[in-house]
This record gives sequence, C-alpha cells and structure tokens, in this order.
Amino acid sequence: MSLLFMGSLLCGLVAGIIAGMFGVGGGIIVVPVLLFLFYVDGINPVISMQLAVGTSLATIVITNLSATWNHHQRGAVQWRAARHYMPGCLLGAWIGSQLAAAISGKVLVMLFALFEIYVGFKMFRSRTTDATPIKPVSATVTPFIGLGIGTLSSLFGIGGGTLSVPALTLLSGLPMQQAVGTSSAIGVPLALAGTLGFIQAGWQVTSLPPGSIGFLVPTAFLGIVAGSLLTTPLGVRLAHATDPVRLKKGFGLFLFLVGIKLLWR
Repeated sequence: MSLLFMGSLLCGLVAGIIAGMFGVGGGIIVVPVLLFLFYVDGINPVISMQLAVGTSLATIVITNLSATWNHHQRGAVQWRAARHYMPGCLLGAWIGSQLAAAISGKVLVMLFALFEIYVGFKMFRSRTTDATPIKPVSATVTPFIGLGIGTLSSLFGIGGGTLSVPALTLLSGLPMQQAVGTSSAIGVPLALAGTLGFIQAGWQVTSLPPGSIGFLVPTAFLGIVAGSLLTTPLGVRLAHATDPVRLKKGFGLFLFLVGIKLLWR
C-alpha cells in the first residue's frame, strides 16, 4: 500500500472519533494531515491546499452520514432545525468551493491556519459543553446563517460543525448532544455540495496528480473513509457517555499548535 493511503487511513481513524464526538466532520484534522501527506508525495504545492480541501469535503460526506445515523439512533438529531439551516448551507458550500479555487494556495493555507488558531483558542477556553442560549432566531433567519456556515466550511474543507454547533446551541437553543447530532446531519449535504464544487472547479486544471477527479484525490479519500467508518461510532458513544470538557480543551490546544505550525511551515 502507498504511503499516501496508509497515512490517510491513520488520519481517518482519528477524524472519525472527532466527528462522532464533536460533530465537526473531522476536516479540521484531515486538511493539515493531507497537506503534509501531499508534500511527502511530491504533489504540486501550488494546488495542494485545494486538493486537501476538496478531498476532505468528500470524506466528510461519508463520515457525517455514519455520525448522523448513530446520533439518530439515540434520538439526538433535530431534523426540523436541520431543515431550516440546510438551504443556506448548500448555496454557501458551492460559493465557498469557487472562492477556494480562485484564491492562491498560500493565502488559503494562511487563512486556514488562522481559523485553526481561533477555533483552538475558543475550545481551549471553553469551560462547559453547553452554551447559554439566547432568544432563538426565527426560521426565516436560519437560512442566512446557514449561508455563512456553508461558505466558510467549504472554503476550509470542514463539515461545518465548528460553526453550526455553536449556532445550534446559541441561536436555536439545542442542548450540546442534540446540537452535535444535528450538526452532523447538516454537514452531509453541505459537504456533498462543496465536493461537487471542488470537482468542477478543478476539472480543467492541468497540473493535477494522476487519478485525481478535479480537486479530489481518490487514494486519500478511500484511506480516510476506511479509517473514519471504523471509529465514528466510537466517537458517538463517547459523546453520549462522557463529559468531554477536558478532551475539548486538549483538542483545542492541539488545533492551536497545528495552526501555528501551518503559519510557520
């Protein structure tokens, strides 16, 4: 087996736990790992970030399907809330994919690094898994919130949970466990729309690695999916059986350090 596949498989094992436990799709780990693997594999650095983001989104489709099913089995998916966010997320995901294809790879890496630092800092500072909700927003407003979630999530190759979990707790008043499950459900069509956008945006690029489908690398996709499908149910069980405050802080510190490393790569 190739180094790219084996590295992707190990990445998928970790991403699956994170996706199931926090409803974040795993892309926040997958993208920096793929950047490293593509560097080792000698893939053109000019387009490596777009390839990492497009491939990450494709894996999130499968990872979030698994997480959604496992959360649904436990009654933790609020489908009504998910339907309110999905239209905006779908449109935003397509917009984000087109923006990512147009932005310089170096700039996109820098933006992603700053995003990881911000998310890591917020998670590390978190003292509780449940946010204090404000007055819930109306159903007419949530599609516009979804638009922002979809655009940023597709731009950075994440499943949207980093943004949608806080939105679902703060703006829709869902408890943390239901917010995680519902975020996973929202992330499926979001990641699918983003993936199709990245495939389309990279279709005519001539410097793609062999076997690529637009900005999607099948070898990395298969490795990550194989790993994540094994561990996503474990992440879901941990989300429902554990108070993840300490783990959330540790994960936040890890993201912060990854972001610093990407800025100084």
